[in-house]
Amino acid sequence: MQLKKHKAKLKYILLLLTAILFLSNRGFRALIKNYLEYRRLNAQKTELVHEKVRFKKELQAIKEPAHISRTARKDLGMKRPDEIEYRFTPPSEKDN
Repeated sequence: MQLKKHKAKLKYILLLLTAILFLSNRGFRALIKNYLEYRRLNAQKTELVHEKVRFKKELQAIKEPAHISRTARKDLGMKRPDEIEYRFTPPSEKDN
């Protein structure tokens, strides 16, 4: 019975010493730090790839003639030479 207690204590002591050895080693800590940085950068890269795809789709949509025409009319107030522009005043609160 006493032998089992000593084996268990020895097992925990060896485990503790191994942990201390690894954690006190500067190279091991640097390895862990570099691995965490690698994972962070990989996640950032994936996010940037998705953003790039989204921007490419947006750029293709912007280059379409319908989008250019809609933007010119809405934002710049442009119209075609043969078009007539109608403007209506919005109803006021008194009209309701």
